[in-house]
Amino acid sequence: MSLTILLQTTTNLNDLILVLDWFEQLPHKAIPNADWLRCKTALAEIFTNSVRHAHRNMPSETPISLEANLSDSSIEIKVFDFGSGFDLSGKLSKLEEVDVTALGGRGLDLISQMVDVFTYDKTTDGRNCMRIVKYYVPIS
Repeated sequence: MSLTILLQTTTNLNDLILVLDWFEQLPHKAIPNADWLRCKTALAEIFTNSVRHAHRNMPSETPISLEANLSDSSIEIKVFDFGSGFDLSGKLSKLEEVDVTALGGRGLDLISQMVDVFTYDKTTDGRNCMRIVKYYVPIS
């Protein structure tokens, strides 16, 4: 089994509700609840970061595109934005310097702990793609 769903939103934090409702369309009864919640939390963090950081000074009409792929043993989520980009591996390597009393700045660390694959690359069409993959053992 393989299923892909797509969504395009605006650069608006209020669209997070649409994003999470869209993600719930995936049939997830065979996915362990902890794994499902990790993916949902990571998705919320990625979308929020796209709005707040990648698209900070862009018009609210600037699209954010999302893709979720469900297979028998993994969930893959891609979020595409038009921001200037950043060095994910550099940011992740500096995570030990995160101020634990700060109100923000720990999202990337959180995501990296919840998923099995975490990448951020420039696409051929000039967008950025933050990609996560979570592997799971299906519930029978």
